[in-house]
Amino acid sequence: MDEMQALRQQCPRQTEGCIIERQQLSSGAPVYILKDAIGRSYMKLSDEGLFLWRSIDGNHTIGELCVAYAVRFEQPAPAEVLRALARLVEAGFVTFAAADRDGRAPFHAGANRRPRMLSLCTRYYCVSGTDGRLSSLYRWLRPLFTPLAQAALFIAACAGAAAFAWHLTLVSGTHSSMHAPAVWIAGFALHVALHEAAHAVACKHFGRSVHRAGIGWYYFAPVAFVDTSDMWPAAKLPRVLVSAAGPYANFVLAGVAALMALLPLSGNVRDMLCAFSITGYVLVLVNLNPLLELDGYYMLMDLLEIPNLRSRALACLGSRLRGRDNAEPRLRGVFMLFGASCLAYGVAMALGVLLTYRSLIGDGVATWLPQPYAQAIGWALAGTMSLLILHLLFDKLALGRGRR
Repeated sequence: MDEMQALRQQCPRQTEGCIIERQQLSSGAPVYILKDAIGRSYMKLSDEGLFLWRSIDGNHTIGELCVAYAVRFEQPAPAEVLRALARLVEAGFVTFAAADRDGRAPFHAGANRRPRMLSLCTRYYCVSGTDGRLSSLYRWLRPLFTPLAQAALFIAACAGAAAFAWHLTLVSGTHSSMHAPAVWIAGFALHVALHEAAHAVACKHFGRSVHRAGIGWYYFAPVAFVDTSDMWPAAKLPRVLVSAAGPYANFVLAGVAALMALLPLSGNVRDMLCAFSITGYVLVLVNLNPLLELDGYYMLMDLLEIPNLRSRALACLGSRLRGRDNAEPRLRGVFMLFGASCLAYGVAMALGVLLTYRSLIGDGVATWLPQPYAQAIGWALAGTMSLLILHLLFDKLALGRGRR
């Protein structure tokens, strides 16, 4: 009780240099984008979040903020205010006027277990200061954004897709290069690099910044990324086009490789080009899958103009399964359909991770340990990965944390 009373007396304040922009939505409740001066952190705020943000001035205590929130929105506030403050502190937007006797901040944002659990499934390592280099790259590639260049790229991509389909009908055998791991790894690395470069250059084309890039893993699969969060305040079409730029680049590259494979080349070179095309088309399909939080998901979210669609849909489904229904009527059908799809796909993905990683880990460990021990280790580690995925999925379903 004394700790809670002490917490209520703390005075949060905004960090310097933060900027608020309103997202350009054509319908629905307004959304505001909060970002710091150098583009390290971005956060979406509702009207309630904006009210709380503007009330944080270093002079009002947390208790006073709770009272003001309750008066303004006519609902009990402590839990909502504390969750919002936790997110703001964690993102670096809010500090406190004083630290405790140990020199620590008096309010700790990372006390819950969900971010730590999530980081085991999804984690990113990034480098900052990329905007200047990407601006230089965009100046070189700007001619590709002219209507004539885009028309030529689209025609080449479509012709390449037809050529690839024709190649598939003629394949009666494969050469060794089709099976060489180095060929697939090199093709994958090139596709991923150009995929992310396309996102970044498209973002620069619309006059926005890209401050970070990096690598990591997403549900135990390797990924690369560029941070295009600066596009959040933009209008719907530019946001969708920036998300689509990566898969489109893979589609074009795969098509060009398929067209090159029509040339009179040696069998090994033709096979390498076909392998490069296959990698590109697979990446297109994976990234356009709206049930993964990749490009297709963000495109769908922007087209529907429903922020945080996946979490809100799972929260709505969870509430419905518990006999409650707090979704807006106009969104109920979308949330139920998308939430059920995400749940089914998440369970299938957990099963796929279990079977895939059990085999990979077991076969790898079998090099040093007897087969029974290797298989036991494979099942144990793969099972842990699958349980983490299911835990996060059902946690969102049960807790109903659907707001940003």
